[in-house]
Amino acid sequence: MGVDEGLRGYVARRLGFAVLMLIGVSLILFTIMRLAPGGPEAVLIGGEFSPAAAAQIRARLGLDRPLAAQYLTWAGAAARGDLGRSFKTGEPVAALIRDRIGPTLQLTGGALALALTVAIPLGVLAAVRRGTVWDTLGSTVSLVGVSFPSFWLGIMLILLFSEVFRILPPSGLSEYGHEADPLSRLRHAILPTVTLGAIQMAALMRFTRSSLLETLRQDYVRTARAKGLASGVVIWRHALRNALIPVVTVVGLSLPTLVGGAVLTETVFAWPGIGRLAVGAVFERDYPVIMGVNLIVAAMVIGANLVTDVAYCFIDPRISYK
Repeated sequence: MGVDEGLRGYVARRLGFAVLMLIGVSLILFTIMRLAPGGPEAVLIGGEFSPAAAAQIRARLGLDRPLAAQYLTWAGAAARGDLGRSFKTGEPVAALIRDRIGPTLQLTGGALALALTVAIPLGVLAAVRRGTVWDTLGSTVSLVGVSFPSFWLGIMLILLFSEVFRILPPSGLSEYGHEADPLSRLRHAILPTVTLGAIQMAALMRFTRSSLLETLRQDYVRTARAKGLASGVVIWRHALRNALIPVVTVVGLSLPTLVGGAVLTETVFAWPGIGRLAVGAVFERDYPVIMGVNLIVAAMVIGANLVTDVAYCFIDPRISYK
């Protein structure tokens, strides 16, 4: 069996497992939400309301039906791409998510790119200069970085760069009337991207350092140095490539944390993404929106982990899927 054929079979199996995982996630979320106390009728009616009015609202929304019937109806529609309509606004959930997913992908993608761009070189520097001031400084910054909650860091950055120095906007996607201006969108994206990427940056730097230190002790690295290869060639071409395998694993495992952090970051910076949409839906008990957002996020995380697994065979040709 060739590599391509084995890889295709592996991807096909993983896609099958992904469908089962999505069904399991949706079933658990659906059950938890429906069994939780309270309901959307209190938000929709507002103020004091009679049991009869609440029952009428629940009947109109289909919430008076058996739980299994509600789930099967929703799951059948979701399989066709219909995630239902918002209880609050009546808009299609798919349209709400489509309008919000772009800013969220921009935020999480930028944060991950920033974390990798900064963390890997700093991790390599700390490993190569082990025991020096650079190693101590990198370890200290990494420890401080993973200790800060993202919402606290976001608030501190707003106070510093928006209130004290007044050089960056504190919130939003762009200035009003300049939504298509790339420079305006870039200025608004800096603070939330740094906030979300800082914690990932610190963790990835620590893993890069520890993984590269372990790799530098391998026999093939000593052999490469004994052959007279330049230190930069040994580190960047030979050692780092193998050291990146655990780092790629950490990146895949950190994706749920990255998405979860985006919820807080979007709330702090009033960023119009699906995280902020989900927070509003939770307070309004808007079940279709909550289910739609969670299903999309679960699909994104599962898909990203699949890409991470496939990336192994490109980093290390010795890895194959049968």
